[in-house]
Amino acid sequence: MGHYHHMTFTQTVKAELLNNNRNLSPCCKTVFLSCFIRTMGNIEITFKGFGFSLSSENLAVLRFASGIIEKMFGTTCSITQEDGVRLKNKPVYRLTADDSERILFECGVLSLDSDGLRQINNTLSQDLLADECCQKAFIHAMFLGCGAISLNNGYHCEFSVNNKQLADQLHETLCECWFCPKESTRKNETVLYFKGGEQISDLLIYLGTTKAVFQLQNIMVERSVRNSVNRQTNCISANIDKVVDASKKQLDAIKVIEDFAGLDSLPPKLKEVAVLRKENPSESLDELVRILNQPVTKSGLNHRFRKIINIANQYREEQK
Repeated sequence: MGHYHHMTFTQTVKAELLNNNRNLSPCCKTVFLSCFIRTMGNIEITFKGFGFSLSSENLAVLRFASGIIEKMFGTTCSITQEDGVRLKNKPVYRLTADDSERILFECGVLSLDSDGLRQINNTLSQDLLADECCQKAFIHAMFLGCGAISLNNGYHCEFSVNNKQLADQLHETLCECWFCPKESTRKNETVLYFKGGEQISDLLIYLGTTKAVFQLQNIMVERSVRNSVNRQTNCISANIDKVVDASKKQLDAIKVIEDFAGLDSLPPKLKEVAVLRKENPSESLDELVRILNQPVTKSGLNHRFRKIINIANQYREEQK
């Protein structure tokens, strides 16, 4: 099976998420936008006041954002490819919107402090997250804005959030929905992450991306089948090695006795198995028991070979 390049799986999930979130209620649209601005946005200050643009290598997410902005605010958006900027070798796109200060206020990214000065808020206001549908929208939007899943070695899913307060808010919301991520820091980002196929499957089920869940579970099944086949193969070859090693020890001992005193010097039962081994150098003890066709067990046979090896060792000592 081909290795899934992690962007393609992430993109599969994001495409499905976008498709499932086409009919958002107005409160959830506001949540989506404010998450997009906080994860993909650059806040800009121009002579007209505050504004923002969104940048992402995921064109579909930006188109989705522009759809929400145009419907909610009746303004025009434009999406352009950023010159010379590439992320993981993919082109980066940039969305700009008319009247973007008003959008910042409406989404609660900007507000006025008690002195009437503009301030930037790092987290979503609690009343935005009051409804359960908006909590869900928060997680969906954050995954679209800063989530990624990698299936290259093992299973890894993360949200890389560019400010600590927002990361804490996401952490808390995920935990309320029974997903408790681990946390680490990378560059100046807080990374909330999940490991393991089961946990990531559960998160995808929660996100409602059924196709992606099936794809992931297929990969998990394929990998576990492959691993168990590998384990069996390793087990079989380890056993073959054991048989070969044992046989070699026995043949070496027989050779020493032959050279030193001849096989006729052995008691008849030992001579019999020595000859048997010489004739069947690569068979296992089980096979030899079958060939002997006498009431002797595998451990009985093993015992005789040990005696042969001990006799050979005595001869080796004498030779020294």
